[in-house]
Amino acid sequence: MSNNMKSQITTPNGTIYEKNLIAAELTKLDINSDYEIVTAENPDIVENTAAETLKTFLGKAGVNVRIVPEPKSTSARRFLLGQDSNLKAITRLGNSGKLKIRDVSAEDDGFHLKRIGQDLVMAGANPRGVLYAVYAFEEFIRGGARGSLDIRKVPHFRKRSNAVGYYWDFYVNPDTDEFTEEKAAYLARLGVNQYCSCDDMSGVFPHLHYLVKSDVFPFQNPPNQKYRRKVKSIAAVCKKYGVDYHFQLMEPGLPHFAANLAKYPPEALGTAKRPWGGDAKGLERTLCVNSPIVQAYYRDIVKKFVAEFDDVKGFFLYNLDASSWLCTPGLCERCAKAVKDSPHDRHDPWESQAKLVSVLAEAAHEARPEFQLNFWGDVHFHGKAAEKLLHHVQGCDAFSTGWDGSDHDIMITAVKEPCEEFRMTQSAAENHGVPMYVYFAYNRLESIPKGFPFPFHVCAALKKFKAWGVNHLLEVNGPTPAYNSINGLTMQAFQCNPDQDPVKFLSALSVKQFGPVAGDLMFKAWKEIKAAMDVWNDYPLNPLSGSQAYLSIGTPGGLPEVILPTIAGLYNHYIEIRTCVEPWRAADYQKLKSKACLLTMEQMSRHLAQAARFAKQATDKADRQNFIETCDYAGSSESTSRPTRKEYAELNHAPIAIADALCRQRINILRAYHLLTELESARANGNAKSIREQEALYRKLIREDIGVQERFCDLLTRFAGMRPCYTRTSLTEREIADFLAGTQTKIAQLSKFLEG
Repeated sequence: MSNNMKSQITTPNGTIYEKNLIAAELTKLDINSDYEIVTAENPDIVENTAAETLKTFLGKAGVNVRIVPEPKSTSARRFLLGQDSNLKAITRLGNSGKLKIRDVSAEDDGFHLKRIGQDLVMAGANPRGVLYAVYAFEEFIRGGARGSLDIRKVPHFRKRSNAVGYYWDFYVNPDTDEFTEEKAAYLARLGVNQYCSCDDMSGVFPHLHYLVKSDVFPFQNPPNQKYRRKVKSIAAVCKKYGVDYHFQLMEPGLPHFAANLAKYPPEALGTAKRPWGGDAKGLERTLCVNSPIVQAYYRDIVKKFVAEFDDVKGFFLYNLDASSWLCTPGLCERCAKAVKDSPHDRHDPWESQAKLVSVLAEAAHEARPEFQLNFWGDVHFHGKAAEKLLHHVQGCDAFSTGWDGSDHDIMITAVKEPCEEFRMTQSAAENHGVPMYVYFAYNRLESIPKGFPFPFHVCAALKKFKAWGVNHLLEVNGPTPAYNSINGLTMQAFQCNPDQDPVKFLSALSVKQFGPVAGDLMFKAWKEIKAAMDVWNDYPLNPLSGSQAYLSIGTPGGLPEVILPTIAGLYNHYIEIRTCVEPWRAADYQKLKSKACLLTMEQMSRHLAQAARFAKQATDKADRQNFIETCDYAGSSESTSRPTRKEYAELNHAPIAIADALCRQRINILRAYHLLTELESARANGNAKSIREQEALYRKLIREDIGVQERFCDLLTRFAGMRPCYTRTSLTEREIADFLAGTQTKIAQLSKFLEG
């Protein structure tokens, strides 16, 4: 029998551990089956969820209680679940001053959890607050029921939008994975009250024609039934847990995804000159939003979607990327007449964008007045164009912005003030009388490994947002439930209270999750990660920002390219694409081609290497018998129950080790870029000596890189022997096999080049 199999057999059972823990603490509090769970006579769906959640929790310890509406309650020992407005017992306690929930706005998810005599009161300012009170009670019990039970909380941030982290994950995504009730409960436990998902299925972008049938263009392909079912299922289960589901929308969708282009009437189509991609000339046929028939098409399908998908609360509109483009006015006669202010040679005329947003919002509100449209207006617009766009759009219920005018970014600690577009959006939101959301990622980026812990930056970001007057947050790419992410736990605490001391909180969290010795080592790893990321503080644009996968230290965008001679042209191509998309950042992108950038990457690598060493030491010291204290996601089966401290340490070490390994590979890409660029210059000048020197250095680099790749293979091979892979290494078995095969292919290519 292998050591790995022995480990699986002898590992203690997390479910039994939790049962015994809960039973002991309930006995200490004299809570038994004499209790009743008392709800309002007509409770909200989320209050029903709260009652069922509490009943299930008590049942884990053999305490079986019944749920009854208040008029039918007969016991003197009660769990009181409800609001001041719908539970008379809570109203009376509020009148007496024993309970303080009445002064909390119904728009806030505050709660007061208190033991008053024999009653345990879980009062919420709204139904969601009642559920949060139940979660707080569970946490109190699991934490050892220390101190008196009197907990009152009101989250600082009113909207806390998040999603399960599938984004750019080719192995675990909505096409391979179900959005289960356990995952909705996990988000709710983290205090998430809005789910905004951009996660498409394989080959299916978030376009409406996949979900509803058009009467205007009846020749389009029929809706995707699997996608329809998934969207409805996600919305329904989110509703049950008080999580408002907002569907990310990318329109105008490229028409060829829905039908043969020849079937569309000529007046429906226009042409976009894309900043990247398209045909050989960079052109793409798209739906012309200044065409009356296209506007009628969008009114039709928006109304149908809003009416049929009645559990979906709103749209989050993001476009001008991948599968969604506006006409370039100089290439479309209709748009040339409609667009008076925007440059006619650009792919992003603000007048066309304003028209599209206004049409979508008007149609949605006609179908359902309370339906919300949240528009991310400054992501592909800059300066005056962004300001005019935000001023002219009509019908938006919210605006979103990034703190740096770009997409998600965690490098915020050194920034004193947000960018110009942030302030524009903030002002526009005030003028329109709607909230502003900050679009941000503090759980997962495309450019870092899944599960990568950077909790110090989570703390810093939320504290900064509060200082900037932000009250609504939107994170599309959230934590992976199965990982019980450190970033997610930090987010949970600091969204509620962003002013607490990060060092005090994180040092305590590390001990709770890993134990004293291993926790101290993991805390040191987090500090090294902070130092690693802070090397970019002087860069307005850094290589871990948004979708810039060319210097990624993670796997969501795939493995780094092999450093064959084509790498220099490929790296230039990546920088050119981003410069075309954001020409106002051209100088910042050029910095990523400098030798100073290489030196900064090397500095980051040194910190990541130290973080990986600390994290590995933590796994060696972590207890394989005791369990982590906080486990918000326990899964739906025995195999996904509460992990031991050692298993959890392994899971946290793995993405740090991956980041360390891939950072070394990215450094070699930059080294190769500079060597090959210098070699090309030497050849152009006919400098034979310099050519020989550069060629020798390049071959030396290739030999060194083969060693880097081989060590990465060793890491992956070790990961392949750990079961279950996904919750011990952050990678699936197939991912490990594919990455191993891809790395071995790179080694073979480099070796063949040296032989030649």
